[in-house]
Amino acid sequence: MNQKIWTTDLIGVLAEDDFESLSFRQNIFINSQDVLQCLLKLISQPPESFPNVKYITCFATDLEKWGFEDDPYTTDEIRKQNLRDFLNDNLIVFNAERKVLYNHNEVYQAKNVRLIPKAESYRNNVSLFPIPVFSESAHKLSFEEFCFKLQNRKFVGRVDNISNEINDTPSYVMWQHEDGSYSLLGEFDKHQYAHGGFSFSVRGELKHIEFEEEWLEDSYTDSESIPNVMFVTLERYQQITEEMEQAKTVDHILQQRAERNNVVIEQAAAATEEVVEFREEIQSAPVTSTSETMNEPPFISGAEENSNEMKFLELFVATTQEMGLIYAEKDLYNFHTAMKSSNLVILAGMSGTGKSKLVSAYSRALGLYSDQFTYVPVRPSWSDDADLIGYADTLHMVYRPGDSGLINVLMQAQKEEDKLFIICFDEMNLARVEHYFSQFLSILEMEPGKRELRLYNDELANRLYNSAQYPPTISIKDNVLFVGTVNLDESTYHFSDKVLDRANVIQLQVMEFNHLREITDKKKIVHSRDQAIDFVMYDSFKNKNRTIELSDRELQFLWELHEELRKVSKQLGIGPRIVRQIDAYLKNLPAHPTFTRQEAFDMQIIQRILTKIRGSEEQLYPLLGKYIKAEDQVHDSLFMSLLEKYRDVSPFTATKEEIIKKARELKFNGYTV
Repeated sequence: MNQKIWTTDLIGVLAEDDFESLSFRQNIFINSQDVLQCLLKLISQPPESFPNVKYITCFATDLEKWGFEDDPYTTDEIRKQNLRDFLNDNLIVFNAERKVLYNHNEVYQAKNVRLIPKAESYRNNVSLFPIPVFSESAHKLSFEEFCFKLQNRKFVGRVDNISNEINDTPSYVMWQHEDGSYSLLGEFDKHQYAHGGFSFSVRGELKHIEFEEEWLEDSYTDSESIPNVMFVTLERYQQITEEMEQAKTVDHILQQRAERNNVVIEQAAAATEEVVEFREEIQSAPVTSTSETMNEPPFISGAEENSNEMKFLELFVATTQEMGLIYAEKDLYNFHTAMKSSNLVILAGMSGTGKSKLVSAYSRALGLYSDQFTYVPVRPSWSDDADLIGYADTLHMVYRPGDSGLINVLMQAQKEEDKLFIICFDEMNLARVEHYFSQFLSILEMEPGKRELRLYNDELANRLYNSAQYPPTISIKDNVLFVGTVNLDESTYHFSDKVLDRANVIQLQVMEFNHLREITDKKKIVHSRDQAIDFVMYDSFKNKNRTIELSDRELQFLWELHEELRKVSKQLGIGPRIVRQIDAYLKNLPAHPTFTRQEAFDMQIIQRILTKIRGSEEQLYPLLGKYIKAEDQVHDSLFMSLLEKYRDVSPFTATKEEIIKKARELKFNGYTV
């Protein structure tokens, strides 16, 4: 049994009574050893390496030292209610332990459990963020020495119960003064952690604000339960961020302190008055945020739908930068538009460009939990859909789901229609997509409400002993998004037209490497697990109008291109399905100057049409033209002539580059794929 323990202090609360989970049926239950257990909902920001799990189990026996007494001789319901009453007024501080059981299921348990009372201002769905706290008593430094070490990237001491992972750099740190007040210092973008504890890299100049006394009312710190850490709410953390942008530098504060100390030496009475004035000056520092703004949960407000989508896209772009991805913003807008308007999106490109990581960034920006975001690594041996979804074992009369875990996710999505789910098929073309994905290719073309994945025949339902767990069919709702990643090399299969007709195939282009320097200076993005975009909100981003809104010129261009393709081969052409898909894509384009309609139409010609143009030089030469190496251009190209004729529709910059690329392949290889 594999184990891992995170020593970082986490905070949770008893899961709500109406929680939903495939693994657990109740938030408080009695296990097979007659021991009370409960489920904790994580409300604090965990380490980067901690999986996006939703619930952690806790044994009631770990609460006995905090005063809980379980009476095994009373009824089960009374035992459960006693535990519920005990936990309702407390937050649970714990370390998490992962155990991988013999059946490969992962279980997360709370260890080193401690209790702290809820603040009077506590509300449901609060999110807490940890900030390390340093002090003279704990770290043997004066405030001036602490500031000097921060500015010069010196080690300032250890805080062992907060994450020190490389991607978990705290943006701010706290200093606790001897009088019990707190100062906040920052902002930091990198850190190191060694025997001397933390050392920080300051972004720009080190700034300072006082942590207001009223802010302590909804914050959590305890010298015994959570030493040297302050947990603040998301709203407070955002307010700190905004105030820090307007704050004075530490040098200014230290100079004031030094001047004040000199006055103290010369004239004690006057110094007392200056201390009061100094505190009043700091407390009246400019504040750029309002309590009304801070109290509005992101995305979940009465704002217009377009505004919500723009907020999400800003978060998506920032998240990709935080995760080290260097894609152009228009490529990210292209991906988002394809995701909300297509049944299947395929990310193509050379290995190592971050295709899978881009899907992960999209999921993270949406705030999806681990059970809402599933990776399915495709295996080269897959030959039909049984390898993916499983099969009915009629010898033992049991349905055996595929080990990809896809079926369980689809069943959860069917049950939780208000949530969004993303399924990513990694290395999708290691096996033939039209074989193992055959059912899905047919299902995704059906009308919503009619999409049913068949696991086995209905007549077997009464004979399979686990048919209640795995029914004959699963309904695939619109709350499930399918995306695949592919590498185009000699180890993979090329897509058939059946696949290409149903997918937006996006060729990801990596930006110049000098952008790698820029993304290291980006701010760390605050992600809250209670800010997840649900299906209703994501669905509100979509334009579902079925009326074709393509302009006359756009339709004329597509028709003439269709006729030219038909001259090359009767198997080529632009069917009505492709026209409708292009129309749906353009209708769903976010209103933003980063990615215009003309650019989007250009990309759709590549993603929906050019992906299907492949064949020999003899066959495609009239369409693509003759490649001239010295000019890096093509001559006598019917396709290029058509683009020039309709340059009022789009400049077709990307399409022209792709035509030149394919013509080059024809010249040097004799074919293009």
